[in-house]
Amino acid sequence: MVAGNLWRWRNAVKEALERTAVVAKFLCLLHVTNNYICSPTLVYGPSMLPTLNLTGDVLLTEHITSRLGRVGLGDVVLVRSPENPRKTVTKRILGMEGDTVTFLVDPKNSDRCHTLVVCQIV
Repeated sequence: MVAGNLWRWRNAVKEALERTAVVAKFLCLLHVTNNYICSPTLVYGPSMLPTLNLTGDVLLTEHITSRLGRVGLGDVVLVRSPENPRKTVTKRILGMEGDTVTFLVDPKNSDRCHTLVVCQIV
C-alpha cells in the first residue's frame, strides 16, 4: 500500500517537474526573442502620417539591425524622447553622418527653417 502511494507521488512530482521545465524554456525563449530579436510595439500619433495610422498601429520592431549598426536613410526607428525619457517616439531617418538637413522649426506657427549638418555620434 505504501509503495503504491510512493510510486504515484513520484510520478506526479516527475510530471510536475517536466511541465515546469517546458514552461521555463518557453519563458526563456520569449525573453530572448522580445529583448534581442523582435518585439511588438504600439505606436500612435501624427508624426508618422501617412505611413502609420493616427489612432495607432502595432509594429513588429526588430532589434538586430540597430545592434549591427546597419540603420540607414528612410528607416523607421524607435528612440527615447529627449523631453520625456520614459516615452518612446517613432521617427524616420532623414539624414546620416555628414548630410545637410533643412527642417521647419515650428511648422504650425511660422515658415522659419533651420539647416544643420548631421554629426557623428561617438
